Amino acid sequence: MEVKGVAFLARQQLMVQTHGEAAWKAFLTEFAAKEPFFARPVMPVSRMPADAFLRLNDELLARFYNNDLNAWWQFGVKSAEYALGQGQLKAMFSQGDFRRFLLFTPGIWKGYFTEGDLNVIPGQGHTDLHITNVPKPHPYFELSVMGFAHGGLAYLGAQNLEHQVLKGFTRNDNEVLYRFNVG
Repeated sequence: MEVKGVAFLARQQLMVQTHGEAAWKAFLTEFAAKEPFFARPVMPVSRMPADAFLRLNDELLARFYNNDLNAWWQFGVKSAEYALGQGQLKAMFSQGDFRRFLLFTPGIWKGYFTEGDLNVIPGQGHTDLHITNVPKPHPYFELSVMGFAHGGLAYLGAQNLEHQVLKGFTRNDNEVLYRFNVG
């Protein structure tokens, strides 16, 4: 499994905004000494080994967020806010486009990761998001992607937004299943 460079660049942008460019550069220089992939520039079309990308995110979590897994959820939320507010998805969705946004999320998965599947299962009064076939099950994939979905729904004006975790990598399941209820 590989992760596309756009995922790294999104993380870099968020880290610079949150912690400053000096802190990010110091972290990346130190991390690149252990993980040579990051010693050279990462471009949007670069393909990173999933293991290296996950180690980067594990180290970010340890260094800047006291190993709080909720930070990965917040990465997803902030990414959705950026994508819908000023990024590549700005012109694609209007307030209230909840179902359409969720139906689009498999394309976002494919835009970031070379393996695994994200499926959308519409139901009566809810929509399920199901991640399967991920060769490297890791909480990062669950939390950042489901955080993106939650953040996108909130940005598009969802009221009384709730989700249930039915399965997850955070629960040692080999797949992820979240149910989103949008009122």
